Amino acid sequence: MQSRRDILKAFGTTLAASATLSLSAQARSLKAFVSGTTADAPWSLLDPLKVGSSVGKGWSMKALSTVRGGAAVMTLSHGVHGDARVHICALRGQGQGLSQTRLLDFVLMDGGDGNLRTNEGLARVVKGIANRVAKNEVCAVDTSTLDAMSGMLSHDERMALFGPENIL
Repeated sequence: MQSRRDILKAFGTTLAASATLSLSAQARSLKAFVSGTTADAPWSLLDPLKVGSSVGKGWSMKALSTVRGGAAVMTLSHGVHGDARVHICALRGQGQGLSQTRLLDFVLMDGGDGNLRTNEGLARVVKGIANRVAKNEVCAVDTSTLDAMSGMLSHDERMALFGPENIL
């Protein structure tokens, strides 16, 4: 039978290992940011969506940028509501966006500082896209997608590094 000390020691080792993994992931992301690399857009996570795809509620996929400044920017377009920029960021801790997967946070960047009301149809569309990405995350993804994701930062990390006025 394990003693209380053995259990606490094992628990401490597990916590230390998870903290090390988290710091390691942050270090990789920051290293990619500092090196100024831009990776391909993480399209395989959105499969089968591509530029021009209808994503529902009158919205379509207009563009997905490469990872720059710690995020890929997905632009959605609507005939009435115009364009919406959704920054796909790494998820660390609690998400800041409209929807999250295990790895990513989908943050609507509309200049409202969290105070503007989000179009309900757009919110549902982003949630649907996040659900698709969540399914694709569990499948094998190609190395270019993994490379792109290694350059992603969380929304909070991006805000701290660039300042809100510089994240478009």
